[in-house]
Amino acid sequence: MNKYIRIKEERDSLIKIIENLTFEEKKQVLRKVDQSMINSANKVLANDNPPSELLTKLPTKFNSEVHAKAMQLGRNLFVRAEVDELFKRKRKDNIKVVK
Repeated sequence: MNKYIRIKEERDSLIKIIENLTFEEKKQVLRKVDQSMINSANKVLANDNPPSELLTKLPTKFNSEVHAKAMQLGRNLFVRAEVDELFKRKRKDNIKVVK
């Protein structure tokens, strides 16, 4: 029987990062981050000889703790960057020109 590993601490830190966002913002950020990670992984897989099967979604279960931790840490970094970009866009939209 296969033992699958999930890193709860990393998943909890991801929840903490996005807890102050609305549901729509969370959905938008996570969708954008996941799609960029999938596209990056597919570029690597396309360079294999012969090409591997392309990903359509990110895996949620891992056989190795190292793989699980690497995936979650990468995802957390991308989410932090995307949340910062979201706040920058919101600030830019809220700034009014004073005459």
